[in-house]
Amino acid sequence: MIRSYRRSVALLVLALGLGISSCAETTAPLPPPEELLLVVNTGDNDLSIIPLAREFATVRVPLGGNVPGDARVVAGRRFAVVTTGGGDSLAVVDLTKRSVDRMVSLGEGSGAQGAAIQGDSVAFVALSALGSIARVHLITGAVTEVTTGPRPRDVVLTRGRLFVVHGGEECVVPEEECPTDESWILVTDPVSLVRPGIGDSIPLPGPGNASFAVVASDGRLYVLSTGTLETPAGRLSIVDPVSRVEVGSFGGLGEFPGPITADRGERIIISSTTEGLMEFNTRTRSLVRGANAGIPVATNTGVTTDSQGIIYGIEGGTCSGSSNGRVRLFRTDFTEVRSIPLGVCAGSATTTLIPPAEEALRH
Repeated sequence: MIRSYRRSVALLVLALGLGISSCAETTAPLPPPEELLLVVNTGDNDLSIIPLAREFATVRVPLGGNVPGDARVVAGRRFAVVTTGGGDSLAVVDLTKRSVDRMVSLGEGSGAQGAAIQGDSVAFVALSALGSIARVHLITGAVTEVTTGPRPRDVVLTRGRLFVVHGGEECVVPEEECPTDESWILVTDPVSLVRPGIGDSIPLPGPGNASFAVVASDGRLYVLSTGTLETPAGRLSIVDPVSRVEVGSFGGLGEFPGPITADRGERIIISSTTEGLMEFNTRTRSLVRGANAGIPVATNTGVTTDSQGIIYGIEGGTCSGSSNGRVRLFRTDFTEVRSIPLGVCAGSATTTLIPPAEEALRH
């Protein structure tokens, strides 16, 4: 009798549990993040936003004002920033809404160039004409400026520090003989904007005009010097951000190479308007494709890679508008996949992963 009663109770509890579990809502897994390709069209003063999973859904976001030819774009998980107004302002683009969220004034004649985003709420911008960097709060638009030295060209965040790449004093009278200072990297704290003291300056010997920098998968900084009017040959420097010294320097990139990118493996891809796409191997520390051996990309004004290792070489087109730019897609072995049309005078490019669209989260 007792055994039968216990069995009945057990069956009742099991039935109730099944009923409750059948009524409970199941939580579907979140959709994957969306990967975007961003390219600045300086002739059209806008930003191409291309969802890589659906390339034909390109959105062109007007940036307003005059977007300079050397404008650069960087992106986080929600915001991208583009220098505009001839380098005097910053367009903060909301990538989920595909629109400009705010315009931030950086001061007349500031000459904004390279930038980096921290925590999707703060951007650091190199103000080359003012010899300083600006910390911009992307939500409020508040700006804090601090002097760093002549011609800061790019900024990189790594190892809890902000590395500011300086191109040195510019030779402004090219027809006369005038020296160009050596480049260097200033190291500072991104929170206090105070230099740490010992090791806060990393020299980059030679008048190379350091202009672009990336952090590769090996944790080191790779700095591209474009060359100068007196010494036009470009070079690639390797900098250890821990010991804060240059540990390698390589030439063979031709004259005046441009923006660089690092993939998730062991490659640095270098763009050049004359040489096309060049390649440096970070493991072997060797130039795999140098001058006269690059992948042909006409008027190659920018380069970036995505999470799958696809390489995007930017063809700038003619800035007069007679032919628009386009992005050419290459597999990891540099075989071409296809191309995607861009706007007039296409240039700086980057890729980023953003959270799933709000519409996807509601379904």
